[in-house]
Amino acid sequence: MESMSAADVPEGELWITGGSGFLGKYLAAVETGSPAICTRSSEVDLLDLDAVCGFLRQGRIRKIIHAAGFVGGIGLNLEHPGRMATDNLRMGLNVLEAAARQGACRVVIVSTVCVYPERASVPTKETEMFDGFPSEVTSFYGIAKRTLLTVAEGLSREFGLEYSYVIPTNLYGPGDHFEEEKSHVIPALIRRVVEAKESGQDEVVVWGDGTQTRDLLFVEDAARGIHLALQDRALGQVFNLGSGQEVSVRQMAETICELVGYRGRLTWDTTKPGGAPRRALDPGKAQELLGFEPRIGIREGLGKTIEWYLQSR
Repeated sequence: MESMSAADVPEGELWITGGSGFLGKYLAAVETGSPAICTRSSEVDLLDLDAVCGFLRQGRIRKIIHAAGFVGGIGLNLEHPGRMATDNLRMGLNVLEAAARQGACRVVIVSTVCVYPERASVPTKETEMFDGFPSEVTSFYGIAKRTLLTVAEGLSREFGLEYSYVIPTNLYGPGDHFEEEKSHVIPALIRRVVEAKESGQDEVVVWGDGTQTRDLLFVEDAARGIHLALQDRALGQVFNLGSGQEVSVRQMAETICELVGYRGRLTWDTTKPGGAPRRALDPGKAQELLGFEPRIGIREGLGKTIEWYLQSR
């Protein structure tokens, strides 16, 4: 695939990969005082190193937020473990290598909670990343993202690459992926509950037993936190971005039913995987060094997300 021509490359210091995606749109909306460049795969193919290098050579980019990826829920991870590993690893490697070649490019790598060991302590600290193997269900995705930290550190030592590595907890909010094959727990629950209410179903089936817990962060809060990782004080550091609260899947489902106005019952399918038993991040480092604090609580965030979903269909 050909990279964009010099005439096509917009001026701007910040390039957001995955800028048209769920998180990327919020990253692009953060006020920074200078324009952000967002590209699609049809414009810059991140799987093609030459295309990425060519794009950086033609522009005036000094900072990169790498938020692009092949992502989805448990079903997609089970169906495409190969692509979860190769696509996410290759995209990240190409961005990091191109930035190192270009020089004067600072990169924020947007990672995932899937990098952490399945049996990590809860809440999980950044220092625990390499203490064990990730949850088997999402391990191919998690290992790919974990590897990027090692690569970034190697490029930093040899070529002076400036980087920081951000691990957002489970994100949700307006604009999330509600398609069955791509949706994570919150949009999947919202879609099923809304459909059940509208079709008059008396039950909603949910994977797992409902005891699994997650740390949920509204996407707008996450975007602010990721931008904070562009600061000098963040260089060479790994940061968790979390809410500091643990919510069970059962609590999520019951709150969504209440907000939607669904009066049927929830049925738990324990023959299906529910993911890691507990997952919550320790946000203390980002709070202390970056000044990051979430602004939107879970009930308010779910309300905003449900409202968007009902209006956007």
